[in-house]
Amino acid sequence: MISSLKRAIVISAVLLLPTTLSAQVADADAAWNQGRYGAAREAYLRALVQDPASVRASYRLGVLAAWDGNLDSALTYLARARAADPADPDVRVMQAQVLTWAGRYPEALARWDSVIALNPERLDGLTGKARTLSWDGHEAAADSLYREALGRDPTNADALNGTAQLAFWGGRTAEAIAGYERSLSYRPDDISARLGLALVYRATGRQLDALAEADSAVALAPANGEAQRTQVDILRSVQAAADVALGWSDDSDHNTMWWQVVSATAPLANRVRGFGSVGAYEGSSTPDISAARGTAEFGATYTQDRWQLTGAVGAQGLWPDSGASRTALTSRLGASLRVAPAIGIGVSYAHVPFAETASLIGADLDVDAVDASFDATTNSGMSFSAGGGGAWFSDGNVRTSAVLAITRKIARHFFAGGLARVLWFDETVPTYFSPDQFSIVEARGGYARAGRNWETRLSGGLGGQQIGAGVGWQFEGHAEGRAVWWFSRRNRLEAFAGITNSAYLSATGAYRWGTAGLVVRLGL
Repeated sequence: MISSLKRAIVISAVLLLPTTLSAQVADADAAWNQGRYGAAREAYLRALVQDPASVRASYRLGVLAAWDGNLDSALTYLARARAADPADPDVRVMQAQVLTWAGRYPEALARWDSVIALNPERLDGLTGKARTLSWDGHEAAADSLYREALGRDPTNADALNGTAQLAFWGGRTAEAIAGYERSLSYRPDDISARLGLALVYRATGRQLDALAEADSAVALAPANGEAQRTQVDILRSVQAAADVALGWSDDSDHNTMWWQVVSATAPLANRVRGFGSVGAYEGSSTPDISAARGTAEFGATYTQDRWQLTGAVGAQGLWPDSGASRTALTSRLGASLRVAPAIGIGVSYAHVPFAETASLIGADLDVDAVDASFDATTNSGMSFSAGGGGAWFSDGNVRTSAVLAITRKIARHFFAGGLARVLWFDETVPTYFSPDQFSIVEARGGYARAGRNWETRLSGGLGGQQIGAGVGWQFEGHAEGRAVWWFSRRNRLEAFAGITNSAYLSATGAYRWGTAGLVVRLGL
C-alpha cells in the first residue's frame, strides 16, 4: 500500500514537472513582454533551477545580463543555451553580438560567419558582421556588407544605423544625421537610431537636442542598459553643473599656494555653452612674503560641426602684503578646427597677470601668450600632438616654446608614449624661471579605466632635463593620479595629486613641485 502510494506520488510529480516548468517560462515571458525585466529575470532563474537545459531561460538571462553590461555572465548563459540547442539561430546571433560588445572580434567574426552560412536568409548575420568589422577598424569592409543588406531590404534598421555610424566616424555629420533620421522615419521607436543621433548631436554642439534624444530612448526602453548608459554619459557632458575645487601646491623653494574656485557651465542654446568662475588664492613665499589673488571670468563656447570658438573676459585682484594692490583685466580667445576626423588644429590667445606665487603677485607682471596646436590619430591608435607659441612679458622678456608628444594604447587600459619640450627666454631674470634654454625629453606611460560610476587614471614619466644652453642633463620624472566617483547620475567627487622635479612646472624653477586637490561637481 505504502509502496504503491510512493510510486503514485513520484509518477504524479514527473507528470506535473513539465507543466510547472512551462508555467515558470510562461510567467517569465509574460513579464518580459510587459517590460518588467526584473520580474522576468527572477522567473527565468527559477525555471533554470528546475531545468538547467532550458534554452529560453538561458537565452533570455544572457540577453538581460548583456543589457546590464555583464558580458561575461551573458556569455556563460548563452553558452548553456547553445549547448542545449546548437541549432538555435537566435542564440547564435546573440552570442556573436555579445562577443562583439566584449571586444573579442576574431571570435565574434567566426560566429557571424557561422550564422551567415547556416541561415543566409537572416540579414542580422550580415549587419552583425558589418558592425564587428567596423568596430575592429575595417570600415570599408563593414560599409560593403551594410550596402549589401540595404540592397536586399532598403528599410533594414541595422544597416541604416550602421551606415550612419560609419558616416559619423568619418566626420560626415550631415550624412550621419540624415541616415539616422531615415531609420527613424521607418521605426520611430528604434532605440539604436535615437542613441546614435544623440551622440552626433552632442559632438556637433547640439546639447539640448542630444539630451532630448537620449531621454526619448530611455522612455521607450526604461530597462535597456545601453540607453541608460548613453543617457547618463550625455547628461554628464552637457548638463548645467557647478564645480567647487579646493587645491594646494608647494615647491622646494617654499612657494605654497592654496586655492578655492567655484565654477559653473550651462548650455545656453544648441551649439552655445556658457561658463563662469570665481576663485580665491592665498600663498606664501620665502622670505616671509604672503599675498592673495582673486579671480573672476565669464565666457562662452560656440560649436559647429567641425570648428569651435571660445571667448572669455574677466579680472584678477592682486593683493600683496607689501606693495601696491591692483586689478588686472584678463581675456582669452581660442579656435579649433577638425581638418579631418583624425586631424585637428587650434590657436589661442590669452592676456593674464603672471602671478603664480606670492612673490609674483606683487611683481606687477602681465603676459600675453599666443599658442598653436596640432593633433592627429592614426588607424592603429597612435596619437600625435604638437604645439608651439610665444609669450610676451610686460617687463620686456619673451618666451618661445615648442612641444611634441606621442601616445599609444598598448593594452586594454594601458598607454605609453613620449614627450619632448623646448623653450627659450630672451633674458634670464631672477624673479621667475627664465633660462636661456630649457629642454626636456621624457618617456611616459600610465593606466586609465572607467566603470559605471568611477574613473581612475595613473600616469608617470622618466627622462632628462637641461636647464640652460650648454649645461649638462639631469634626471627628471613625474607621477600623477586622478580618481573620480559619481555618487549620483549628476554629481561627482574627484581627487587628484601629482609630484615632479621638472623645473618647467615651477614658476621659480624649483627642483620639486607638488599639488593635490578635491573637486565636487553638482549637476544643476
